[in-house]
Amino acid sequence: MMDDILVEYNGELLPETMAGRLEPLCREAHDIQQYLNAPYSGEINVLLDRLSTLNVYMARSGEMLAEAVFLQEEAINRAFEENKERIDCMAATVANKYLTSCCRHENRLVKWLDRINATCKHQSDNLRTQISFVKEQVRLDGRGY
Repeated sequence: MMDDILVEYNGELLPETMAGRLEPLCREAHDIQQYLNAPYSGEINVLLDRLSTLNVYMARSGEMLAEAVFLQEEAINRAFEENKERIDCMAATVANKYLTSCCRHENRLVKWLDRINATCKHQSDNLRTQISFVKEQVRLDGRGY
């Protein structure tokens, strides 16, 4: 592990293998976040298309979250191995905080992907409500109300 090539990632040096696996996940998470932040119209076709896209993003973000948790666990193991002597002298809660701080990029990605996944679910629920409203409006308009 000590022979890893270090690369700069967000202003810090990380092993090349970790940075190389974090970067694509962060880029994809950013793209999904941009989609989630984008406004959309209430037109039925837009709502249906967005619901379909959100279903894909929900599945993909779940897969990305699993990969991020795996990277997080690898980072914790690496940090422990590299700092074992220092950690052995710490109280358990301090050691836990120390390991968490050593893996802050992985922790951030895990939290971000968890929130993206939850946002996909909430937006999907909201879209279903909007679609039901539009359908009911069309039904009522057809009856002359």
